Amino acid sequence: MRQYRFGIFMLLLLAISACTSYKIEKSAVANIHLDSLVTIPPSQKVENMIRPYRDKVNADMTEILCLSSEAMYGGRPESPLTNYCADLTLEESNRFCAEKYPKIKIDVSMINRGGLRIPLPKGEIKTMTMFELMPFENEIVFLRLKGEVMLEFVNHLAERGGEGVGGLRFGIKAYKAFQPEIGGKPLDTAQSYWLVTSDYIANGGDGSEILSKSSERIDTGIKARDMFIQYFKRMGKEGKTVTAKTDGRIYDAK
Repeated sequence: MRQYRFGIFMLLLLAISACTSYKIEKSAVANIHLDSLVTIPPSQKVENMIRPYRDKVNADMTEILCLSSEAMYGGRPESPLTNYCADLTLEESNRFCAEKYPKIKIDVSMINRGGLRIPLPKGEIKTMTMFELMPFENEIVFLRLKGEVMLEFVNHLAERGGEGVGGLRFGIKAYKAFQPEIGGKPLDTAQSYWLVTSDYIANGGDGSEILSKSSERIDTGIKARDMFIQYFKRMGKEGKTVTAKTDGRIYDAK
């Protein structure tokens, strides 16, 4: 909720500053001690100025995008939340590529578990829910990886105990990836693959420095949160309900 309130505050500031120009004519400085005993009367002038922007932001944030049939929680090695978010990212990235990069097909998606800050609730999924799920301004990045680099990256995921992945299946054995498959076929170190992930991971976050070895990088400029919002809006318009499950895409290979 604190993240939501902070987001509301920042959106209000942006909205007001974008629509109004100000000129500073004079300034004064004073130290004011603030504690629980201080009472500051509300300014009706300020309230009148802020209200229309606040009402618009509140209306946007409380918009119901779609419905979920169950609560989705995150976890390792896989979970309903991480599986769903990774599959969503893979699907929407290939939808985007079909329009802008028709020669590219994304093979694997990776969403880091730590970037998903709350479970998705059962029932109404609102715009506000997306800001709580993804409070960071991460953007979608496409990386082309040689097969041996992809294998190193998958081993890194195995060492971490699993993450959110789509298009990829592997076991974890002695902290290494066991029999990794991409698109239902064994990972081929002689082939190249396209990975979609966040700019945070693409830039080496969570120990993913291996991704600096990518042979090609496309920064889409699309915020992951915006991709999710548009996807869930479309789900709502089509009357589809969000549902997810685990399917053994990451498993214990003892």
